[in-house]
Amino acid sequence: MTEKSLIFGILLFLKLQVCCCFYNQHTLPDIENAHFIEECVRVHNRFRSNVDPPASNMKRMSWDHDLAKTALGWANMCQFNHNPDLRSPGKAHPNFTVVGENIWTGSIWYFNVTSALTNWYNEVQYYNYATQHCKHVCGHYTQMVWAKTYKVGCAVHYCPVVQGFGGSDAAHFICDYGPGGNYRTWPYKSGVTCSECYGEPCVDRLCGEVWVKKPYCDTYCIIVLVLRTSSFLITFSTVFFLKQHYPRMYMYK
Repeated sequence: MTEKSLIFGILLFLKLQVCCCFYNQHTLPDIENAHFIEECVRVHNRFRSNVDPPASNMKRMSWDHDLAKTALGWANMCQFNHNPDLRSPGKAHPNFTVVGENIWTGSIWYFNVTSALTNWYNEVQYYNYATQHCKHVCGHYTQMVWAKTYKVGCAVHYCPVVQGFGGSDAAHFICDYGPGGNYRTWPYKSGVTCSECYGEPCVDRLCGEVWVKKPYCDTYCIIVLVLRTSSFLITFSTVFFLKQHYPRMYMYK
């Protein structure tokens, strides 16, 4: 192999590795994607566990499928503003009266979950915890680290155009939070880490058990399970009946 061929091969390999990291409109993860769910939860909890000053009452976040469905439904609208139903009891979530929301919109070629969440968290540079003063935009950061919020559901949708956003071919990424935060108070209590967990275990400076994704079955899934079970029972009963009443019956091919 010549030196030029070797260099070309290396460059081609690196190009393929880089390209494979990019999303397009057909490869964006859905709300059932295990890696997408794990990354959303893990990165949120990593930021929450490292707040400064340390938090005494920071809850661990876990995934909520209903919040993810709400986020996806609103992301599909391709609008760069907040869902108007977030503070309408029962509309955004069956249990949470108030739901919080963060939105990231940018070129689909540059989207990845960790970068989007990091952009929100980096608003910490504009926030003064002692005075609660924000000198720019801080709402995404404060919602991410709102101590009493313990559920999150995120979704990303491809939008050729997003109303209110100047670019095109966008990844419209939304995370919804329950219960929602961003009231006129501190996002969390500062103090000795986990000193206000009130009986919950303290793991990685967060209050609550480590979350493990549980299997989810929606209405369609339940219908399929019921039909499959019913079909099996009917088939078994039919075969049993025939063998009992027609023992000499055979089938030939």
